[in-house]
Amino acid sequence: MSESSDSPALTDPRLSALFQRTTGAAQQGGHRLQLLRDSSEHEAATLAMIARAERHIIVENYRICDDDWGRSLLTALCQRARDGLQVMVLADWLGSFNQLSRRWVRQLNDAGGEFRRFNTPGLGEPLAWMVRNHRKLMSIDGCEAIITGWCQSAQWRGHADQAPWRDTGVRVAGEVVINMEAAFAHTWQLTGSDWQPRSQPHCINTPLPFTVKNANVRLITGRPQNSPLFRLDQLIINLAQTRMWITDAYPVGTPAYLDSLRQAAKNGVDVRLLVPGSSDLPLIGLLARSSYRPLLLAGVRVFEWNGAMLHAKTAVADGCWARIGSTNLNPASWLGNYELDLAIENADFAAVMESQFLDDLENATEIVLSDAERVKLVAPRRPTKRSLRHHHSSTTTLRVSRAMALAVRESRQLGPTDASLLGGLGLIGLVVAGVALWQPEAIAWPVAVIAALLSVNLLRIARRRFADYRKNQQPKA
Repeated sequence: MSESSDSPALTDPRLSALFQRTTGAAQQGGHRLQLLRDSSEHEAATLAMIARAERHIIVENYRICDDDWGRSLLTALCQRARDGLQVMVLADWLGSFNQLSRRWVRQLNDAGGEFRRFNTPGLGEPLAWMVRNHRKLMSIDGCEAIITGWCQSAQWRGHADQAPWRDTGVRVAGEVVINMEAAFAHTWQLTGSDWQPRSQPHCINTPLPFTVKNANVRLITGRPQNSPLFRLDQLIINLAQTRMWITDAYPVGTPAYLDSLRQAAKNGVDVRLLVPGSSDLPLIGLLARSSYRPLLLAGVRVFEWNGAMLHAKTAVADGCWARIGSTNLNPASWLGNYELDLAIENADFAAVMESQFLDDLENATEIVLSDAERVKLVAPRRPTKRSLRHHHSSTTTLRVSRAMALAVRESRQLGPTDASLLGGLGLIGLVVAGVALWQPEAIAWPVAVIAALLSVNLLRIARRRFADYRKNQQPKA
């Protein structure tokens, strides 16, 4: 890399208090880090950590599957549970829906472990099920952890007709792991009773290699309606002086976030965005390009991954700051999910991240503007087979809403992707209108049922909260 890794802005010690105010997390030093790439490295590190655990094992993941990898994970966890360790597994209900069998759960519980699902739908508050636990954490003994975008699924391995998924994580050893486990204790408590480790951490040096051995880190704990990473990312973008390289699986940036990227590029910062060439829903590929044009006009470079799926959520700035975790660059992650990311303030680790980013660009196609300022591939994409299944309908809805709002306001020129999208939505609207005119009851009955369910739940919530208010107003004896 030709650029210097020294960034006076991001390395200024006076910024530590600003970073802490932005994230709510103090800088913690002396951490050992190892970059993990794709499923093979994640799986090996996970099994090695489980075998080395002495007191407790925590697995918190949006998606856990009963497949080849899931059964290998189960075997390792059951063995340690029988050895007398605390083994806690927390899976998101939606992410693991129809992926995790009762047999898998029963075997873990029979071995002495404990399994819970996060936010299972019920007759609670309307739309509360939309809050998801999107974290990907695995930790042992309060000493060592993996924080990543990788899910506990063999799908990340690929198969004969599909290359492995591209993902990134970091194995970390140091005092920040205690904070990670405290974040887990909060989401675990939301599913039932509290959790406390049986004993205080007593960490020993691990024989496994680490890329960096003395790094400063901050744990970024995202919760619904509160995203420190959203604030931190914009701060870093505005402080970056030479380069800002971002990899994301489902980018749906807000106007403020996208404007930060554009302004940085206009001021000479090398801003690059690496995103999937295709995504889990057919509509995603069409919608993704709707935000490219203003970025490209400002000088942001956009690359689309050529492989099966790019699932990483990372960033690296000025050769001295990086982040890895579960948060996607979209409002669903920023405002609706429980997320977990690690910000790393270390030049050696940032250099590793930059090297990995450049390697990834070797398997990506750059998106450019034609002479008519239309978005196009800079070169033909190599054909690949993709078979993707995931749960990101909220991302699609956000993209559709944004395209419609831009069209109604006519706030910018619409490109071909926008026109195709809006044309499809118009046709769907005409079909719905036709059905409503021809068979009104086909529309009225579903709307009535949904309205009744929401209304009953709202009345239940109002009654419960009014009762709580009356109870709190009573004078105490």
